[in-house]
Amino acid sequence: MPYLSWNEGSQLFRHALGEACVLGRDPLVCTIAQPGLPSLSRTHAEINRYSGIWWIRDLDSANGTLLNGLPLNHPHGNALHDGDTLALSGWILRFTDGFPGLDEALFIERVGDLFEEVKPEPTQALTLVRGIELLHRSTENLLKEMDPEVMVKGLLDGSLRLLGGDRGFLVMKLPDGGWRTAHRVGDVQEGIGLSRSVLDYVDREHTAVLSNQPLADPRFGGFSLIELHRGSLMCAPLGENGDLRGALYLDRESEGRPFSRFDLALFQAFVRQGSLALRQAMLHRQALSQAELHGELLRLRHEHQMELDHHGQLLAALAAPLRRLQSWTEGLPGDLAEAMRHQIEQLTDLLEHGQRADLLENEVAMSGHPWHLDQVQEELIRRWEALLRLRKASLDLGEPPQASAWVGSGPVMSALSGLVEPMLMQLAPGSSVAGRWDTDRGHYVLRLPCPPGLHAPLPDPWTERVLREAGIQWTWADQILSLLLPQGPDTQPEEPNRPLLGLVTEELNLLGLFQTVAEVSDIWLFPLEEGPPLPPLPRFRFLVVDAKGVKDPEACIRAYRHHPSFATTPILVVRCGEEDTPQLMHAGATDWLAEGFRWEALHHRLQVLRGHTELQQRALAAERLDSFRKMAGTLKHEINNPLAIILMQVEMLQRKYPEEPKLGKIEEMVERIRALVQVLQKMREASTEDYADGSSILKLG
Repeated sequence: MPYLSWNEGSQLFRHALGEACVLGRDPLVCTIAQPGLPSLSRTHAEINRYSGIWWIRDLDSANGTLLNGLPLNHPHGNALHDGDTLALSGWILRFTDGFPGLDEALFIERVGDLFEEVKPEPTQALTLVRGIELLHRSTENLLKEMDPEVMVKGLLDGSLRLLGGDRGFLVMKLPDGGWRTAHRVGDVQEGIGLSRSVLDYVDREHTAVLSNQPLADPRFGGFSLIELHRGSLMCAPLGENGDLRGALYLDRESEGRPFSRFDLALFQAFVRQGSLALRQAMLHRQALSQAELHGELLRLRHEHQMELDHHGQLLAALAAPLRRLQSWTEGLPGDLAEAMRHQIEQLTDLLEHGQRADLLENEVAMSGHPWHLDQVQEELIRRWEALLRLRKASLDLGEPPQASAWVGSGPVMSALSGLVEPMLMQLAPGSSVAGRWDTDRGHYVLRLPCPPGLHAPLPDPWTERVLREAGIQWTWADQILSLLLPQGPDTQPEEPNRPLLGLVTEELNLLGLFQTVAEVSDIWLFPLEEGPPLPPLPRFRFLVVDAKGVKDPEACIRAYRHHPSFATTPILVVRCGEEDTPQLMHAGATDWLAEGFRWEALHHRLQVLRGHTELQQRALAAERLDSFRKMAGTLKHEINNPLAIILMQVEMLQRKYPEEPKLGKIEEMVERIRALVQVLQKMREASTEDYADGSSILKLG
């Protein structure tokens, strides 16, 4: 971080340049002010940052500002460099890239590379050779380890031996800004050493520091260093390019054993090499973890294939007992035998369907076909007739429309039986069900009124899936089971057989991980490009963006969030750094996962997002319903008052002109309006009734 520094008498003042500042005489408008200099302008100069470079610009052309003794020669300002001197009407300031006022003996930082810090003097030759030897051996020992945990401890031990320290700490930065001690070595006493002010300074400036008098060091604010000994200390940031947030700290307990600038350069070189080695070890561990995950995926696929083989063998073995049962019931008389034959026939159909290859997980739904309603009704009656006779009940479906429904492939009749037959089993002897055909919004509807006391159907998951893939819907309201068959292909559900999981990444190694999660979550994996495709698109349940697998994750998230097909889709960002999280969440992301996550964590996070989305949808539906009811109440109040006045006037006119027919017509229209107002009142007071397909309606009756 750059600084401005100036002297007032014998005292040195410093100002850290974190943002733009104004220099001048007026303390109310200037960031740094000198009210005691009358020759200084009220706002004399401005320092700002453009494209990573600090610039100074004159705000008072009369008095002027001098840069290194020369006037500013550019109307937009001049660039500042380390060590530049500024003169503002007798006020002298110095611009430095690092902390100013360091004496290069007690307080040192921002040293160069190891060989840059060695001066060509014979007395330093032995020191250099010895230092390089120790550095080489320590680095060699460090690189022998591949376990990051062992490497971290070796990094700390090696730095302590390399530089003759008494104790050392390796600390890591926490997301909340605090620090956590990962390892400690040497003569460590509880509550002594490791000041947070030193760590915060090193992390903020990202530079190695040396202090031979830490209690008097102006960089750390000596009042907060009461936990330190009076000995020397060195601290260096851990990590390259900010990917590891931590620091390595060591000190000497007793006074009189100072560290030198060469020690700091050696320490900095060792920590940098150790950081690179540690990063490689972490990448190696991640690679091993990915390899383990891939091996686990192969194992699961092998087990899955074995289960499929075992499933096929069981189905094949089940065929023989079914054939024997079918042959035994062929000669049996009575309704019970007939019902058993139909159930065995249904089991046989399911068995044949289960043995087909298109029932595997990679099944693609076949297109639908026309299905004449006469055939539908005839087949349903044939399947249910024996069961109804057994229950001593009757069923009359009426005359079906002379038309065809458009139904998908699969064991649809078996699924319909699985939905309806459990209800038929509840019929009391002598019961009668009078069904009827109807049409409703592109569907042919078979309505089956059920006697009071029958519960709503509870189909099993297989029955629900087959009906959904065939395009058949069902509802239950007012003791009526309604079966909705699409009239044509255009009324088939537009949703895919499984919800979609969109994945935006260029990292092919992630596809195996996400394929595992998709299979476990029963959703389709759908790879997407960094730029969203043109609408229209099917609705996606989730969208996952790989922060390290796209060039600009923030722009990618913003583009998808503005896409009409992803406006409300939960967006999960994976392999996201903590420092990038605020910008990505602001761009439209819903949640994030850091690098190194496993598939179980990803699966759990997607389930949480799904529940969060459902809660949002319910809250939105409740809000809309509440607004609708408030509107109905307002309309009722606003309409009733004028109606009462109109009706009163009509009654008065009828008394005066009893033979006038138009007045009776007006009264009739007023009553019709009143009836509509009563409907509005029912809408306001009515309860909602949920349907099996997830929709809900206002129940007015």
